[in-house]
Amino acid sequence: MVEFSEGKLEDDGRTLSVKHIRTIQQSSIGKCAHFIMMPEHYREDESCRCDDASHTEMAEWGYAWDGNLWH
Repeated sequence: MVEFSEGKLEDDGRTLSVKHIRTIQQSSIGKCAHFIMMPEHYREDESCRCDDASHTEMAEWGYAWDGNLWH
């Protein structure tokens, strides 16, 4: 899976487009209990954040925190 993030930097009327590409192994996505395919759901070591209470995007996606995991 690849994440494409875009940003723009403007200087003296010129615009520079910046892209960040992140690759996540399919096997890492497969280890997630919910098989979430959003790059921001994975840490730099490619472990999923289902056990991270501060990963509040999970609530936006409809999951509830039980004190240990997002379900």
